[in-house]
Amino acid sequence: MTAPGTKLPLWRTGIAAGLIALAIPLTQSRDILAEVGRPLVIGVLKFVGVSAEDGGEVIRAGRLEVPWSRDCDGANLLLLLLALAVWVNRHEPMGRRYWLRLAAMFPAAIAANVLRVLTLIAYRTITYPAVESPQTHYFIGFVWLIPFLALITPRDRRPLILSLMETAHAAAVVALLAPLAGSPNGTLVSLAAIFALSTCRGQENPGKTGLLLSFGWLAAGLGIALLNVESFWLPWLLTCPLLLDGKTVRRLPWILSLVCTHPLVAMQPWSWGLAAVALAAAWFLRSEKETVDAVPVPLVWKKGLALLSPVFFACLAFPFLASSLLPAPTRSVWTPPEGVRSRELGHEGYEVQLPGQPGEIGLACYPGAGRDRHHTVKVCLKYRGVELVPSDDEGSVMTEGEHWYREFFLHEGRLLTGYSDYLKKTFRPRASPGVHLIFVAPREGIGAPEFAIVCTRLAEDLHRLSHLQGQPKPAI
Repeated sequence: MTAPGTKLPLWRTGIAAGLIALAIPLTQSRDILAEVGRPLVIGVLKFVGVSAEDGGEVIRAGRLEVPWSRDCDGANLLLLLLALAVWVNRHEPMGRRYWLRLAAMFPAAIAANVLRVLTLIAYRTITYPAVESPQTHYFIGFVWLIPFLALITPRDRRPLILSLMETAHAAAVVALLAPLAGSPNGTLVSLAAIFALSTCRGQENPGKTGLLLSFGWLAAGLGIALLNVESFWLPWLLTCPLLLDGKTVRRLPWILSLVCTHPLVAMQPWSWGLAAVALAAAWFLRSEKETVDAVPVPLVWKKGLALLSPVFFACLAFPFLASSLLPAPTRSVWTPPEGVRSRELGHEGYEVQLPGQPGEIGLACYPGAGRDRHHTVKVCLKYRGVELVPSDDEGSVMTEGEHWYREFFLHEGRLLTGYSDYLKKTFRPRASPGVHLIFVAPREGIGAPEFAIVCTRLAEDLHRLSHLQGQPKPAI
């Protein structure tokens, strides 16, 4: 337990931040827990009377075929729990209790992952034939981190609720970073978020100013949800007044790192230069050691904290659930142009066959559903069990090893050829999500550069035909 006023070496915070930074991309790696988690999931399903069997790449549960992806394996939760345990205990002495907490993360990760997969199966069973959105998918993972937070939360001299708030906040930030890893410059967003997170510490006595700012923070969250500008969720989480002091928010490194957590800034060519300035400023303004002080907590604030804490924990769910809970704005109905062969797919999508389209190339078109803008094809397929990486010969083409994938977007009469352009066009509040075009073809018989050229031609043809048909009609 850290005593009041203890000075701690900065390397402990640096190592903890490094582990968090590594945990996010390493969640893409193959899991060592697959042989443990999968039999447990199947065993629980059979125990409750659901017919289940291991189909290799899928689990068959009743009428469902649930892809068994790397997300399902459990290594991601293990890495995140280990990283979070090191992070929230970075002020604690590295004694027996510290190492026991780390060791407890292995069974905790297995239990949390089994519960998460079972929850996803239950959700898909109830909503069949629909599947959860990416936001809901990652929220379910975040929910099953919460019961295990008590295992890693340190017992220092501060009120326990403050430590729990810090731990839950860090878990929410890391869970929100997972889908952003597939966005342009996702690495920069992750590093900037971790740097900003390192300054977040529960304020024992924020006073009236902190309370007023907390109400403003809550109002800002409601505004983000109502205006559907989801790119602000990460900066919003990192600016919670209950976890920041006034001195921190006035420091240049914190301001610049917060700016870099916004995807629209991170995709700019100068964003890495901005991050370098933040790092240089942090170096010159650094202290040799960071001090952890315990300030006496007035009884009035203790009571206020008890009342505010449930609201705080509920706010952590905002970035994941706002688009599902709030009413959807007016959106556009898109259908394939007249005279173009098509058939309906799930999630309001269409498989389209354009004139002159080679038979080996498929095209799926997904209009925006509800309030959400589209994710990258990498993120869309990831939570369905498919891992995409850029091809070696053509960066715009993705592959999982057997097929080529290329994405475009139709948005308000324009054809957008990359996700960066799409984010810029959909940045304004209540912007139309447009139509996501996903081309796919077997790798055999065509190279990535040739595939990209053919897809570009076909996307231009579809854009021209859609434009001739007229703009989509609005519907409620």
